[in-house]
Formats: sequence, structure tokens, C-alpha cells
Amino acid sequence: DIQYADIDYMERQLDFTLSPHFAGLPALINKIREEGMRFILILDPAISANETNYLAFTRALEKDVFIKWPNTDDIIYAKVWPDLPNVIVNDSLDWDTQVEIYRAYTAFPDFFRNSTTEWWTREIAEVYDNPRNASQSLKFDGIWIDMNEPSSFVNGAVGGCRNQELNFPPYMPQLGSRAEGLAFKTLCMEGQQFLPDGSPVRHYDVHNLYGWSQTKPTLDALRSVTGERGIVVTRSTFPSSGKWSGHWLGDNTAAWNQLDKSIIETLTIPKKSVVVIIELFFIIELFFISLQACWSLVSSEYLTQDPVAWNSTFEDISRNVLNIRYSLLPYLYTLMYEANARGSTVVRPLLHEFVDDKLTWEIYKQFLWGPALLISPVLEQGAVVVNAYLPNARWYDYHTVSN
Repeated sequence: DIQYADIDYMERQLDFTLSPHFAGLPALINKIREEGMRFILILDPAISANETNYLAFTRALEKDVFIKWPNTDDIIYAKVWPDLPNVIVNDSLDWDTQVEIYRAYTAFPDFFRNSTTEWWTREIAEVYDNPRNASQSLKFDGIWIDMNEPSSFVNGAVGGCRNQELNFPPYMPQLGSRAEGLAFKTLCMEGQQFLPDGSPVRHYDVHNLYGWSQTKPTLDALRSVTGERGIVVTRSTFPSSGKWSGHWLGDNTAAWNQLDKSIIETLTIPKKSVVVIIELFFIIELFFISLQACWSLVSSEYLTQDPVAWNSTFEDISRNVLNIRYSLLPYLYTLMYEANARGSTVVRPLLHEFVDDKLTWEIYKQFLWGPALLISPVLEQGAVVVNAYLPNARWYDYHTVSN
């Protein structure tokens, strides 16, 4: 139904660019859209500052969109995915060394600023309709935004932060690293931002709102350029983010413990009025079966996860799961509509429907789709039996329709 493109489609992970290795992507997008599918592109907030001819950065400077050091005109530079120009990355080096010698300086837009919204909209529009080379226009249907906690590969800034009090407060919560302070793998807390009315504010005070501040401008830009409802999927959310975006759970692996954790997070996030991107559970359902049936067929060296690259057993399992998925789409669509129109949840814990049943209050390894479909997944390798709790109601087996 939907094809997602990660940062590989970009030239050296630079936003708003197209890699020569993906020269056929515009034609592919047009083809699959003609066949009724949709296409979603990823964008990161950090913009490379080491290019000699990069309009996204040049126009950002003109619009004054970047987060700066307080009381100066100096941009806070970090390092994220964009590579320096004219380098060949040696993947055999350790990660920190690669970041040090290959990654470009990057600047983070301040999405609270009105000027940033204007700049962001223009850059997105020129990806959709490339004014310099129409054949490179990418007719996407949705936008997937990542690394917007904001996330960085260095602590605070290249060269470090300047305000010890803000970055190392008297009480340091258990985040990524207490020893590294609040700026661990993110921006310096003293970073200067500006609210839409021009009021200055420290990054320290709005850090948790960074992803939130990016979602509405992204959705507005998407709708402006496509003329359709579209969808935005973001990794960083805050209460009310669901008005403009869905939430994705970040990178994971096809491991049993990650499957378990994903259910917990998916049941927790809707409390912030955010719909977790439900395609996750189609993948999970596939894992429920495939991990159990095919685990012994996969070695640590077998990296590909494309279903057609496995064997016929897996193909049969995948086909069955996908058929179940398609049969449930009308129900799922209704739940998504109700979540959008009325603020209800799509995926919910049992206690939402059976609040008087105290046994449901601590169940986190089962979940509901809406009020009616109970899913009790296999979460342990080799398990052939699932211990599931059925609250007092009339239940029917989905596969057999037996009472």
C-alpha cells in the first residue's frame, strides 16, 4: 500500500536532494502511484553547513531560521547524518571516528519561527516540483520526519556547550548519560530560539517541543504542495501532536524483546492524543508468525528482511498475514477516522474497555484494536501456547468465528 524511502535516497544524506544512485526514484514513484499505492519520503531537521552550492542552507541563512548561541549571531553546529562533500566513508572505522572525520557540520532550524515555516514549505515544495529539473520531482504523498528530539551525534555542539548550569542542573535525570548532562546526543540547552510572536526562549525550556513544533509546518507544507490530506509521521511527539501527525517508534530490530517493548510504547503513546502508526502492527503480526516458524532458518549473517528473499514457507506465511491485514483494513480505517474526528484511540489496552475489571489494569502483553478486536500475540521464542486473559464478554475466534 505504501512505500517508504529512508535517507538513502538523498545525496550524502542532505535534505531536499536526490542521490544519483536513486535517479530512477521519480519514475518509480509515478509508477506505483498509478497502481494505487502511495509514497512517503523521510526528512531530517538538521541541514548541512559545509556545502558550496546548497540552496536549502543558503536560503535558511537568508531567512535566519537556525538555532544560535545566545546573544550572538553564531549558529550552534552539531553533527548528524549529512556527510562532507568529496569523501568516501570507510565503514570499517568505529562510529565515533566516522562522525569525527566524515560528518558535516549541521544546523538545526527553529520551527517556532514564522520564517522557518516559510523556508521549510518552500524546500518541500521544490522536492515535489523541482524547478531546476522537473524529471527529479518526487511526487510523495506523505512525509516521515526523524531525528527531531532533536538528535545529534555529538553532545550539545561541535566543541561543546558553554553553560554548565543549564546542561548540568542540580538534579540530573536518568537519560542517556547522567555524566554527559542534558546535552547528551542533542543540542546545548542554552540555544536561543524565538516563539512566533518574537519572544526569546531557551532551548532548555522548549526542548521537548522540538518535534511538536516541526509537525504542523510539515503537514501544512505537505497539504499545500499535494492538495491532499496526506500524512506526517514523526519520531518525537508531545501532547496534541496527534492533531498533525502520527508517531513511529524509531529504529528497531526483528528481536523478541523489541517486539515486547513495542507493544508497551504503542499502548502508552495514545495517552498524548497521538495515533501510533498502525502499520507497525502489520509488521508485528508478521513477526509473531515468522519469528516462530522461521527463526531457525535465519542466521546472524542473513541480513535481508524482504519477504521474497526468504523461502517458500515464509512466503506462504506472509501471504496469509497480508490477506488478514487486507480483510481488516475497513475496520482499521474506521478506527483511524474516529481517532482523527473524535480523539479516540486505535490501539488500546484492555482496561480502556473493561475499566471495572481490575485484572485488566496491569495487562500489557495483549491489546485491542478499537473496542472489538483482541490481539494476544506470541512474544517468546519457541512458544506454542499463549496465556491470554479474556474479560467477561462474548468473544469470537477471528479465524473460525466460533463463540
